[in-house]
Amino acid sequence: MDVDFHIGTCSWADKSLLASNWYPQGCRGGRDRLRYYSTFFDTVEADSLFYALPSPSVIYSWVASTPPNFLFNAKAFALFTNHAVSAESLPSWCKSNLSEMTSQGAGRRVTLKDLDRKSRGRLFEEYKFLISILKSTQRLGYVLFQFSPSTRFDERWLTYMKRLRQLLPSYPIAIEVRHISWFDDDAKGKFLGLLEDENMAYVAVDEPRLRWTVPMNWHLTASWGTVVRFHGRNADGWRKGSSIHEKYRYKYNVDELNWWKDRALSMQLPKKVFMMFNNCYKDYAVQNAMMMKKLLGLNKDDVPLQMSLIDGLKKPEEGKGEEKGEFN
Repeated sequence: MDVDFHIGTCSWADKSLLASNWYPQGCRGGRDRLRYYSTFFDTVEADSLFYALPSPSVIYSWVASTPPNFLFNAKAFALFTNHAVSAESLPSWCKSNLSEMTSQGAGRRVTLKDLDRKSRGRLFEEYKFLISILKSTQRLGYVLFQFSPSTRFDERWLTYMKRLRQLLPSYPIAIEVRHISWFDDDAKGKFLGLLEDENMAYVAVDEPRLRWTVPMNWHLTASWGTVVRFHGRNADGWRKGSSIHEKYRYKYNVDELNWWKDRALSMQLPKKVFMMFNNCYKDYAVQNAMMMKKLLGLNKDDVPLQMSLIDGLKKPEEGKGEEKGEFN
């Protein structure tokens, strides 16, 4: 089977992981932790991009701290996947614009609809510039658009996903939906058909089986690769009122991981397969990721090599976009 398996976790700096003592003493800074992490795995999800847009220097530091073959999977900023965020997490220019548009100011929670078209376009261009650093240095695994659980199937969301492809024409995009309505009646065919047409990967999920969650099916929709994300099976923790750490407090056993391994080895998979563990409670995710590597017969990664910072990319000009649409 000519397939490259990339196994990793959905964070390398989660507070629960830091408190688990998985990192050795003296490994305190973000760059040191990333170097240590990359001695075990060749990929990680950059989930911090979901919460706020960092400076380009942060992205360059990730590249400089990891081996040349290490891949970052960029999670889309929350506003782009129908989540609300605190206005405080927005860039300063965006907060200023927001204050001018509403009397509630920067302390409120906002959605993409609260921004004017020009601000939406500029915000997406800033995000795109950050992930372009990873792409140009050949360090990008995929771009993850994980839609909120409240995002139910509607054809306008299919139009939105098509627009994402127009804005990121050459990027490996992965789409994760989190509500069963995407698999009702003819919704399933329309959704998966669009992903195939746009060469976007459907994100298969391992998660609790609740009345609103999606089935544990593995659909192959993109030629560039496929993604599986493991959220744990703590059904009680997924009920309302549970803390985020309680929600992901689940450690997979060997039989559960073997089930996915057997599926993988029996399928005609694309070249790249990403198996990412999001059961981020203490060191559960790293333990399960290492178990999956062992089950697949993957060798431990080499000690990371160091790279110099790469120059030459220019930040996008303000207001400059590709096409008129949802973001401009």
